[in-house]
Amino acid sequence: MSVPNPHPQKGQDPLRLLSVVIPARDEEGCIASTVEHLHLELRLQNVPHEIIVVDDGSTDGTAALLRDLGAHDERLRVITHADNLGYGAAIAHGFARATFPLVCFSDADGQYDPEDVRAFLERIDGADLVVGYRVRRADSGLRRLLSNGYNVLARLLVGVPLRDLNCAFKLMHRDTFRRLGVESTGFIVNADLVVRARSAGLVIVEVPVRHRPRRAGRSTVRPFHVLSGLVGLAKLRLGQVRVSAQTRGRSGAA
Repeated sequence: MSVPNPHPQKGQDPLRLLSVVIPARDEEGCIASTVEHLHLELRLQNVPHEIIVVDDGSTDGTAALLRDLGAHDERLRVITHADNLGYGAAIAHGFARATFPLVCFSDADGQYDPEDVRAFLERIDGADLVVGYRVRRADSGLRRLLSNGYNVLARLLVGVPLRDLNCAFKLMHRDTFRRLGVESTGFIVNADLVVRARSAGLVIVEVPVRHRPRRAGRSTVRPFHVLSGLVGLAKLRLGQVRVSAQTRGRSGAA
């Protein structure tokens, strides 16, 4: 498959070349419409772009559907994991293959409105990382309760003062992600990314985003993902404590 033309056309801003990475697992009912609506909206916004979908070990028809879509659209690039490597790994592998200077990630289920990319791009000039927060989350009461509890714990454990840490709609400069050296392979990648950005003194900006009901299929998030997320937060906290202790040790030695 050919790589998208990196040169903007007449009237397009060369500083807005955008790679959108979408991790997908068992999303055959959603992925085609998600890609289509994203393409349409970015064309309306006159944003030169590519979409990179990372099929993370799907067991349904997602892989075959993506192969067909990619064969007919040079702006769509597909990465296939034979096994499920994890949400964070899918994002990292997608970013590693991105060809444009701005990178964004979003979910395959179509719950985020691609029109909100406009607000992200308007804020990126003054920020290293732009993160979304869902104004009205279109999920079940239980999912909202778990998410609110997770955000409270995240603020307490790792001192992240964001409204919606796990919102899977974020934009950054491609070099920012590479410099931060994010290592998390699971859903904790959102927290890992923000914690590293804050520790590095980077500018983080929050933007409200719309959230829509899922079009088809069902979420692949399970209770053990919540548990692993809490364990991940604890590990991030321990990492912060170790770094702080090492910093104090060097200061004392000086």
